[in-house]
Amino acid sequence: RHSLRRSRTSPGGLMEDQIAKVIAEKAGVDPVAAQKAAAAVIGFIKENPDKITALLGGPKAGIVSRLFGK
Repeated sequence: RHSLRRSRTSPGGLMEDQIAKVIAEKAGVDPVAAQKAAAAVIGFIKENPDKITALLGGPKAGIVSRLFGK
C-alpha cells in the first residue's frame, strides 16, 4: 500500500475501508479497485464539499462541511 495512506485505526482510514467494502459488494468489483474508488470518492468530497452538501441538502449538508473542514 501507499505509504501516505491513512492508518486503518484513524477515523478517515476506517471510513475509507467501509466505503470500499460497500463498493466491492454492491458494484461487484475486486477489493483493490474498490479501495482506489473509495479513496477517489473521499478525495472528491474533500475538494468539493459544496457539491456534496447540495446533493444531500438539509441538516446533513452541514455535517459534511464540518467533517471536511470547509
